[in-house]
Amino acid sequence: MNVTPQPTDPLASARAHWTIYLPSAVVALVWAVVYFWANLHEPPLTALRSLSIAVEILAVPPLLFVAAIRARIIAAEVRAVREPGGAPTGLRQLWLRQGFGRMSEVRIGADEIAFVRVRRSLAQRLCGGGALEVRTMSGERVWIGDLDRPDAVAHAITVGHTRSFHQGSQMPKLN
Repeated sequence: MNVTPQPTDPLASARAHWTIYLPSAVVALVWAVVYFWANLHEPPLTALRSLSIAVEILAVPPLLFVAAIRARIIAAEVRAVREPGGAPTGLRQLWLRQGFGRMSEVRIGADEIAFVRVRRSLAQRLCGGGALEVRTMSGERVWIGDLDRPDAVAHAITVGHTRSFHQGSQMPKLN
């Protein structure tokens, strides 16, 4: 009977950061300003005012809905792998889940990771959060954005990789 090793509870995890809602908030704010400007203009710009109301009613709710669904789906976890009997193997796995409409779940062993980097946009630098970029030994690039704690996930990967590095594998780079 061939039994595969099972993952443990997460050693580090990251979920969607609240900045995932910023694009929707910016659209709502910009069109609210357009509405008030069109209303205060002499004579009032009724067509522009109506267009801004239409955008606020027809575009902003779907944007918020998509952001809320993405916020519930996005996840990154680092888990230790254990033998079926319960003994830890010393290996770690990175689990990434993202997508809307077409869900994507990726599992990468820490020994397959060549490079880990946390990237941040200006809003994420100001408010926290970031994106996790992973490159595998085969050259595949995996990127997951809008995470609340990408540093913790990157650290858990490199710490686990440091242990396996002493056992003969390559050390990932962390930028």
